[in-house]
Amino acid sequence: MSFKEKAVLALNPSVDTAHPENINEINGYKSSNLAAIYGANASGKTSLFKAMTVALNYIKSSNLIQINQPMTAIVPFKFDEMTVKEPSEFEFIFVAGDGNRYVYGFVADAMQVHEEYLYKYSSQRPTLIFERKGENYEFTSQKPVLEPLVRFNTLNKLFLATATNWNTECTMIPYKWLTEKMTTFTDAQNIANISMDLYKGVDKDEYIDFTEHLLQVADINISKINIEVKKTRVDTPITVPVTQAMINGQPVQTMMTQELERINVLTEHLIGEEGNVKNYPLGIGEESLGTNQLFILGPFLKDAFEKGVTVVIDEIDKSLHTFIVRHIINMFRDKEINKAGAQLIFTTHDTSLMSLSTFRRDQVYFTEKNNKTGVSDLYSLDEFPVRKTDNIEKGYLLGRYGAIPYIRGEEL
Repeated sequence: MSFKEKAVLALNPSVDTAHPENINEINGYKSSNLAAIYGANASGKTSLFKAMTVALNYIKSSNLIQINQPMTAIVPFKFDEMTVKEPSEFEFIFVAGDGNRYVYGFVADAMQVHEEYLYKYSSQRPTLIFERKGENYEFTSQKPVLEPLVRFNTLNKLFLATATNWNTECTMIPYKWLTEKMTTFTDAQNIANISMDLYKGVDKDEYIDFTEHLLQVADINISKINIEVKKTRVDTPITVPVTQAMINGQPVQTMMTQELERINVLTEHLIGEEGNVKNYPLGIGEESLGTNQLFILGPFLKDAFEKGVTVVIDEIDKSLHTFIVRHIINMFRDKEINKAGAQLIFTTHDTSLMSLSTFRRDQVYFTEKNNKTGVSDLYSLDEFPVRKTDNIEKGYLLGRYGAIPYIRGEEL
């Protein structure tokens, strides 16, 4: 999209010693638990977010792709005659469930995967698991296991997914991290559907308890959440195809029984003075946008803290008060809550969150677009000479770090 050149979002900490509570450590590898991304509208924040989402979705859905089915979600940089024809490159560097560091990347356009590679760090030097350029593959010690699986792959599929589908352990570990340990928030309705599946699942009581506590800490007057699931059987008339049955020249109609599921979410509010408190119920649809946002986020935050998930949220401050967003940020910084090393990557326009009392310099990022070229750039506050006593919010609003809109016309 708007990224033409290489852009790196790095959560491995710099030499800065500030805020040790903002650092996770797994098997000797250190990483920040937060990354905040600021920038003007149309500067590239969402493009960066979509790049992560597109790459992860490609990995998850690769085994379901049909031969010659295009990947229309991969969008090149279109403001250049050369790059509009070139593929896009994606790379993830992460510590997987076995405690080892992996490097996985691929180069692809809408029609095919041009390159793909997977490296593992069992020591200081990387070990090649596989590398692919077009239809040519290279393997090292895993060759006897991986080479026979090449014939099951196609040009538009990722070999990482194909090999994992055949229960290959050397690819399954990194594949599981990429598909299970990194969650990006895209379409709100899809997120709500996933949340509801968790709220009505086997561990529903635990998810409801977590969200109730989250809402109460956020000073939202909800004492209880009740979720009712009702199933009803509905008979729907359907027409049997002409090739199967006809009576007097007319297609036969029959009835098909379907089971419809209706979910009713009620919140309880304790209203009144001490000694005269009454309980009033409301439907979740009658609650504010902020309450609904927290209700949807609750299960994802619970899973993140228990399973060490990296959560990526575009516009985290949408419909949420600054204090509530700050509380969510501090949950990731709290080692008693965030015991599994979860990470939060988010974009925001809320500059009041921008403070060195909360973030390390290497945790604050900016996106800026050159309007003459249409190219977005991503860079960190750590690239600027910033002192620990500096008011970085004020410095940002004064334009010291770029990434702000320049309003034409009257002075604001």
